[in-house]
Amino acid sequence: MIAPYIKKKVDELWNRFWAAGLTNPLVAVEQITYLLFLKRLEDIDLKRQQRGLPSIYADNETCKWGYIRQEKTNPSHLINVVFPWLRELDKHFKPESDEPSELASLNNRMADAYFQLDPSKGKVLSDAIDAVDQLFARAGEGSAAQDIMGDTFEYLLSEVATAGKNGQFRTPRHLIRFMVELLDPEPSQRVIDPAAGTGGFLFSTQQYLMRKYSAQENLVLEWDGTPHRTDGAAATSEQYAAIHHGANFVGLDNDRTMARIGWMNLILHDLTDPHLLQGDSLSKRDGKPELARLMESETYDFVLANPPFTGTVDSNDLEKDSKIFPRAAERGKKKEDAITNKSELLFLWLMLDLLQVGGRCAVIIPEGVLFGNTDAHVRLRRELLTEHVVEGVISLPGGVFQPYTGVKTSILIFRKETRRDDKQTFTGTTAPRTEYVWFYEVEEDGYSLNAKRNEQPGQRNDLWDALEKFKAWLSHGREGAQRYEKTLLQPSFHPERWRLALLRDTADKLTPAGEAFAELPDTSMWDGQVWGIHELFPELPAIPRDAEEQIREAALQALAGLACRFFTPILQPLCRKWAKAKAAKKAITTEKAQTEWLKAIRVPQQDFNRAARDMHRFFEPEDGPALPMWKELVKEALSTALTFDESLNPETMASLPEQEPIADLAAEMAAIAREVAKLDGFDVMLRSPAVDQTRVLKATKHWVVPVRAWAQNEEWKSEDGQLTGSHAADGVVRPAYVEAMLAAGLYDDKGALKDDLLDPDCIEAREWNLSAGQYKPFDFTQLKSDKSVVQLIGELKTNEQRIISGLDKLLAMVEGRE
Repeated sequence: MIAPYIKKKVDELWNRFWAAGLTNPLVAVEQITYLLFLKRLEDIDLKRQQRGLPSIYADNETCKWGYIRQEKTNPSHLINVVFPWLRELDKHFKPESDEPSELASLNNRMADAYFQLDPSKGKVLSDAIDAVDQLFARAGEGSAAQDIMGDTFEYLLSEVATAGKNGQFRTPRHLIRFMVELLDPEPSQRVIDPAAGTGGFLFSTQQYLMRKYSAQENLVLEWDGTPHRTDGAAATSEQYAAIHHGANFVGLDNDRTMARIGWMNLILHDLTDPHLLQGDSLSKRDGKPELARLMESETYDFVLANPPFTGTVDSNDLEKDSKIFPRAAERGKKKEDAITNKSELLFLWLMLDLLQVGGRCAVIIPEGVLFGNTDAHVRLRRELLTEHVVEGVISLPGGVFQPYTGVKTSILIFRKETRRDDKQTFTGTTAPRTEYVWFYEVEEDGYSLNAKRNEQPGQRNDLWDALEKFKAWLSHGREGAQRYEKTLLQPSFHPERWRLALLRDTADKLTPAGEAFAELPDTSMWDGQVWGIHELFPELPAIPRDAEEQIREAALQALAGLACRFFTPILQPLCRKWAKAKAAKKAITTEKAQTEWLKAIRVPQQDFNRAARDMHRFFEPEDGPALPMWKELVKEALSTALTFDESLNPETMASLPEQEPIADLAAEMAAIAREVAKLDGFDVMLRSPAVDQTRVLKATKHWVVPVRAWAQNEEWKSEDGQLTGSHAADGVVRPAYVEAMLAAGLYDDKGALKDDLLDPDCIEAREWNLSAGQYKPFDFTQLKSDKSVVQLIGELKTNEQRIISGLDKLLAMVEGRE
């Protein structure tokens, strides 16, 4: 979960740029990202100098963030000084250096970087720079600042409310993490996204590797799978370097602005030299050496992508390699034409080409790819199933890409098995490499499926179930797929309250809010990090509600006691006066007593309230839950101490021993306020690392379907006459029958499947259809009827006979026989 203060600052940035006239969301994102990148550059340069490399600011000191901050009311400084330098940033690196460079892949990508804020909007720039600085105030170096930088960028992207250009839109991060986990990469394995956008698949792969190689006892997962406290402690030095090495994370995007934003995103997520470039993955590579190098065939271990849906490409600009994109015909006019210009199909063929043998792909595709009946659709599915291994098809609910599109999509997972040079023309004379396909139907993904896509933490999320069942399918085949057929697997969830512990100011002194942590033995170890309040203060329960109840009860008792001790010396003289009047039989009316009471407490009550307001310095000023509680406790304490009671016994009050006035109200109140301030933070829902909870399902959510299954043929006999029937007694098809059918041929001269050879429910018999709903098992237990299944089938047969009889009669009438 992104901390509320980050959201607030990003919202402020967004609103300020919007009000200044930058109403194009992509432009606004780019301009804000420039500011984040410029701040990050100064940190990168410090690390370079520590390695003995020259500063990138040589003779350009005014381009440092520190100087930009001094000129924050002067947009002209950015426009006329900083950005001209930024556009030539490549020149500030020494090519003769053998040291790896964090920014070696700049590749002239900043050549058209311009700051587009109106020069007259100095106040807007000033507010924006202040907001960026406040985001990283006292976060220091290392993972804390890096996490904030990445979180800021991700939230910024999530706020883009329009789809952008050419069908580009942000893939939900929980789906990306899910797809990365399906593939389960290792360090040094290379991953490519040929439609990278802002680089979500690339940095999520790095994030997953950091999670995988972190100390598991420290790792924390949010309800949607977002990892926290990833330290890479379990990785070797080589593995850790590979996890951060940009050459292992390659991406291309056709839109230059999007590619630049994506590249800066990877830099902000601490990838060194990320290889995310501007380029059209499908286009010709002649004269484009960098594109050709990155798109080299069979060089990647993984492809992860969500390519553009339902688009078309310019066939004249399409890469002409026929081993990548099949030709429309083997001869004639169309022998040089690609079989299709549909982008979703071309990207899949490209992904196959990019993978090395054994490499795997997880890709989001529109549902039409799975059942489309054009030659290109059928040929692609046939190639995937016969020459490679389709590991699974995961059907996603229709609303996962709201509000951008309502297109129904699926995740296709496949493994490359055939080298590009070994491709064969399909004849049907050999068995498909894919024997069975695993299907899963996601109904809930943890978010509402309407346009708002509201988070639903702790509720049912089929993605966790799908991941566990997919692992069982990969590990144990059909036996594994049969496990948990009517069981939903889920992690356990629990809430915690976290806070960013910003304790010290720039002078290394505790801030007022930091005084709430004064009892910590070494505040420096906590400073600038996000912690659970139960970790900072072990006496508190981890569940926020329990912690609030514990603190509230103790604080109210202490604060009410303090109020009573504060007001008793003030009210005792008044009570003695009433006691004497009563002894002298001079009755005092209730109205008069109440008037005197209110007069006596008026100034002291103001002092008490003033002291209570001074305690606000211990609390988070924005969106913190502790301050409202403190204000409520103060009211309750005053109510307990000062409520005028007609039954008040002046004699008892007057007879109390003398109460010394409280010497230092602020000091005593501060001790109570510090306790309440421990509750500040923001609530998060966490999940257990293990999927350890089960629920009963009414209907199965996954099923396995054979690609090629032979229909029963009881009349077949082997040549020697010793075998009768295509299948043995145990239902398994006889090898001799298969051999005979393949020799005779499954397909006719026109490439059509011969009748009655294959089971009509297998994938090959349905034109290689991979739509999950086509094969979903029918569950008779879901029928809501008082009749038995046998009775229902009997009725269906009766109705069928009536329909056939009616059709026969109609045919006879048409033919004039009746």
